[in-house]
Amino acid sequence: MREMAVKLQQRVGKATDEVIGRIKKEEDALSIRLSYFRKPDRLNPATYTSKDDVEQWKQALQQLKEKADTVERLYAYADQDLGNALIQQRINQPVAEQIKNELLRSFPWEAIKKRNQLMKEFVSEFGELLTFYDENWGSWTTGASSGTLSFNEPKLASTYGVLKDKINTTGAQIEDEYKKMMR
Repeated sequence: MREMAVKLQQRVGKATDEVIGRIKKEEDALSIRLSYFRKPDRLNPATYTSKDDVEQWKQALQQLKEKADTVERLYAYADQDLGNALIQQRINQPVAEQIKNELLRSFPWEAIKKRNQLMKEFVSEFGELLTFYDENWGSWTTGASSGTLSFNEPKLASTYGVLKDKINTTGAQIEDEYKKMMR
């Protein structure tokens, strides 16, 4: 009996490593990509040397979006993927169903859903900022003290400030949801 329990535990471990391990790997990659965009330099147009830099960051933002979509899909299919992985480990259907349900209950679903939504907002907001940089290239100058910017028009300074604040707020909210997910 003990040997059967050990084998079952090993099979469950393999199945969960396959599914949850893949989710964790993609989550880690998403978090790393997000951290690139959360650096203060990304919110300072003076750190971009040309419109080509802006274009490269638009491409990186698209990759962030794709990674976020991949992670969201993995969570959406976690139920099915876990069920299949458990069955592939030759765990009978009723036992596999119980194990799968127990594992799925351990996911912080509210934080995951909130993070997914905030990630979409972040990508949209950052896209607006990069478009702002592109459309208003050269309308800013750096001040004498490090990190200060001035814009040719007050309206541009205001728009920039609003975009920057939205991105910082959404980014901080995403980090809060990640903390909830790690509990």
